[in-house]
Amino acid sequence: MKKIFCCGGLLLSVACGPPPKPVTPSLTPQLAGELLHYNNNAQNWLIHVKKQNPSCDYQLDLPAQTTHPTEIDLDHIVRCGSAASPMELDASVSFQYDKDAQRWVIKRFSS
Repeated sequence: MKKIFCCGGLLLSVACGPPPKPVTPSLTPQLAGELLHYNNNAQNWLIHVKKQNPSCDYQLDLPAQTTHPTEIDLDHIVRCGSAASPMELDASVSFQYDKDAQRWVIKRFSS
């Protein structure tokens, strides 16, 4: 009988505690690419870059997200073929998780 009350008390304390913090979902390479695709500044910059060198494109090397970050900053995201782009064609981007909208957004794009 004592075990039943202890288990019941334990369940009640867990159920009445604060709700767990929501986990930030990982930013996938596909989603990051889509965000860049639909960002006017990023698309205009890519058009300019491709006029200079058609082999250039965005390459997003996302870090491991085991700590569930709410911001991800990426530098040097333009690659031309298999080489890094010249500095005058390079760009950087910052992604941020919007908790209210529950989705990733581009916080900053710079070229």
